[in-house]
Amino acid sequence: MEYVPRTPCRERDLKQFLRPGCNPGLRATLFLSGGINMKRLVLSLTIAGSLVLTGCCSLVSLNPFVTDEQAVFDPALPGTWTSADSKEIYWIRQDGNGYTIRYVGDSSPVFELKARMMTAGEVKILDFSSASEDAFQMPVHGAARVWLEDNTLRLALLHTNWLKEQAGRQLPTVSASDRLVITAPGEAVRGFLAKAGADLEAADELGVLHRVQ
Repeated sequence: MEYVPRTPCRERDLKQFLRPGCNPGLRATLFLSGGINMKRLVLSLTIAGSLVLTGCCSLVSLNPFVTDEQAVFDPALPGTWTSADSKEIYWIRQDGNGYTIRYVGDSSPVFELKARMMTAGEVKILDFSSASEDAFQMPVHGAARVWLEDNTLRLALLHTNWLKEQAGRQLPTVSASDRLVITAPGEAVRGFLAKAGADLEAADELGVLHRVQ
């Protein structure tokens, strides 16, 4: 089934997902909030530092959506991709059975992600996490649905309100500012994404990239 977005397609979501430091005030907001116990506060503060590295994806997981064992490699994905206005460039390279994605936007520094792909039927889903390493931050994972056709790459972040509602009902989660963080064990996370992530209601607006190399 072809994906028909609920609202006009925009490329903004790709930039938001990849852009680091989307919510630089998150640490202070969590630290100053009251009415929660210390264990939850420590968890939230740890998550806070991780969220700064994942852009603006509003549904993330502490555990990978896709493991190395489950990852599938699509040889059509590596290459150099650009937005329609050529202001954003994405270099995607093979990294084992996954990918390294380097992004640079107009007047922005290079940002790097690690990614793995899984399939659920004919649906392709990418697990993203920051490639930056910090001893005081846990890597958190976001997900996007992918459509590849010739020299066109379409992606839609999996973080709609519908999907967050499903995650909140089916899995342990914690709220961190404007994001929902899945804290469930890996197997539960992957089972959830394989089913709910394939639903068209899970996919946000499309971002469109074109191959240049």
